[in-house]
Amino acid sequence: MKSTVNIKIILSLSALLVVGALIFWYKFIFRTNEEILNKATEEAVYTIEIVRNSIRYNMMLNHGEVIQNILENTSSAIPHTAIRVIDHKGNIRFSSDKNDLGKSIPADSLICKECHVIDSKITLKDTGRNYFITDMGSRGRVLKSFIPVKNEPSCSSAACHVHTPDAPINGIIEAEFSMSQLDKKFRDKTLDVAILGVIFLALIAVTLYLLLLRFVTKPVVLISEGIKMVTRGYYGHTIDVRAKDEVGSLGHDYNDMTKELKAGRNELEDKTRALSEIMEQKAIEVRKTQKQYMYTEKLASLGRMAASVAHELNSPLTGIIVFARLMAKRISLDNKADQDDLKVIVEQAEKCSNIIAVLLGYSRTIPSDNLSMYVNKAIDNALNILKNQSKFYNVVVEKDFDPMLPRIQGDQSQIEQVFINLLINASDAMNNKGKIIIRTRTFTEDTNEMVEIEFTDSGPGIPVDYLDKIFEPFYTTKPEGKGTGLGLAVSKGIVQNSGGRIFVKSKTGEGASFFIHLPVNKA
Repeated sequence: MKSTVNIKIILSLSALLVVGALIFWYKFIFRTNEEILNKATEEAVYTIEIVRNSIRYNMMLNHGEVIQNILENTSSAIPHTAIRVIDHKGNIRFSSDKNDLGKSIPADSLICKECHVIDSKITLKDTGRNYFITDMGSRGRVLKSFIPVKNEPSCSSAACHVHTPDAPINGIIEAEFSMSQLDKKFRDKTLDVAILGVIFLALIAVTLYLLLLRFVTKPVVLISEGIKMVTRGYYGHTIDVRAKDEVGSLGHDYNDMTKELKAGRNELEDKTRALSEIMEQKAIEVRKTQKQYMYTEKLASLGRMAASVAHELNSPLTGIIVFARLMAKRISLDNKADQDDLKVIVEQAEKCSNIIAVLLGYSRTIPSDNLSMYVNKAIDNALNILKNQSKFYNVVVEKDFDPMLPRIQGDQSQIEQVFINLLINASDAMNNKGKIIIRTRTFTEDTNEMVEIEFTDSGPGIPVDYLDKIFEPFYTTKPEGKGTGLGLAVSKGIVQNSGGRIFVKSKTGEGASFFIHLPVNKA
């Protein structure tokens, strides 16, 4: 971060500052140089005006020595200054440096170019520009300023009678001023400005670096480290952001993001945990269903074996009844004890035979479309099968049958199986003691005559939450090993195959009532 963002920003801003400083520096040098030149020019013109006013009177009187003394005194008063008086032919007539006396200035001199000599006539070209700067080598730069001495009427009429009235100028006063001191001051100021500029840029760069480090680099590094922490799994990681600017807003957004990530992670973990629990519960239910299925297969096998055994027992029982009756015929009627014993044998054998007959009828599988049955008789057959079982010893069964109940089409053995399932469930719900009321009646539904069978017990009832589940396969409220959860599911299937429906009404503590509706004429 230090080698990228900070350096890039500092270099960019420093470049802009340097460009601005160079522009400022150039303007400063240009303005300073212009001011120095203007000051030197003003001083030069001022000096020449003084000299011209000083020698004007003496020139009209042709006092050459006085003029020479004035030039020498003025030059000594102003260091590094040379003053000369040049006539219109370019001859140096007076000079602060006596070595220049009698010399002439070159014809191509800038001073000479100010005037044109045409046919020995002097014509004034331009007197507006009266200074120029030239490089004198070791002496450095020199400012040369000059002004023409015009031929005034007082000059042409003076006692010397040197100039005629038609001459435009009498000569030129020239002054040389050394600019070495001014140039030295200019260089010193330029150096001072350059040093101050470098120091200023350095201070700005250091200050900018510290500000970026404090307000940009540090928060960005914290956010970068925070992102690395999040990628490692620390979803709740937050950073301490106190700034209220854009970087601070970015830090707060990061903290909000990590909080949402943590909440999302927790929610995902909760959902995963709940899903795991559901899967575990489903696995338990599957294993339980497998056990119940195995138990059901075992019961089915046991039922088939019981039917086979019942069929095998039927023949010996028939023989017992036949021979008991034959023995009763051979025994004297006076032998009442033996007659009574034989009568008990015949009755008990016939009872067993009737039970076996009912079991064999219950175990048959005959298409229901080919049979018709009496519902009341099917209920009685179911009761005959169950009444001798121990769980029904303390159960009172009350019957309220409609004697005019019509016959219906259906498989009587399967319908009896439904009745047996409902009776066994009622006995189990009452803990094998209580009262069961069985009602049969007819009613009309959509012009169709229906038979209704109701089984009501005096048990504790069924909780409301279970009413929608009790007909599902393998669902049971009985303790493990006491039920398979298939009785009501199978019963529902048998009733629906018979064209009817089965449902339950119950309130907790008020028993349960199961209703079966079967059509008289199956559609």
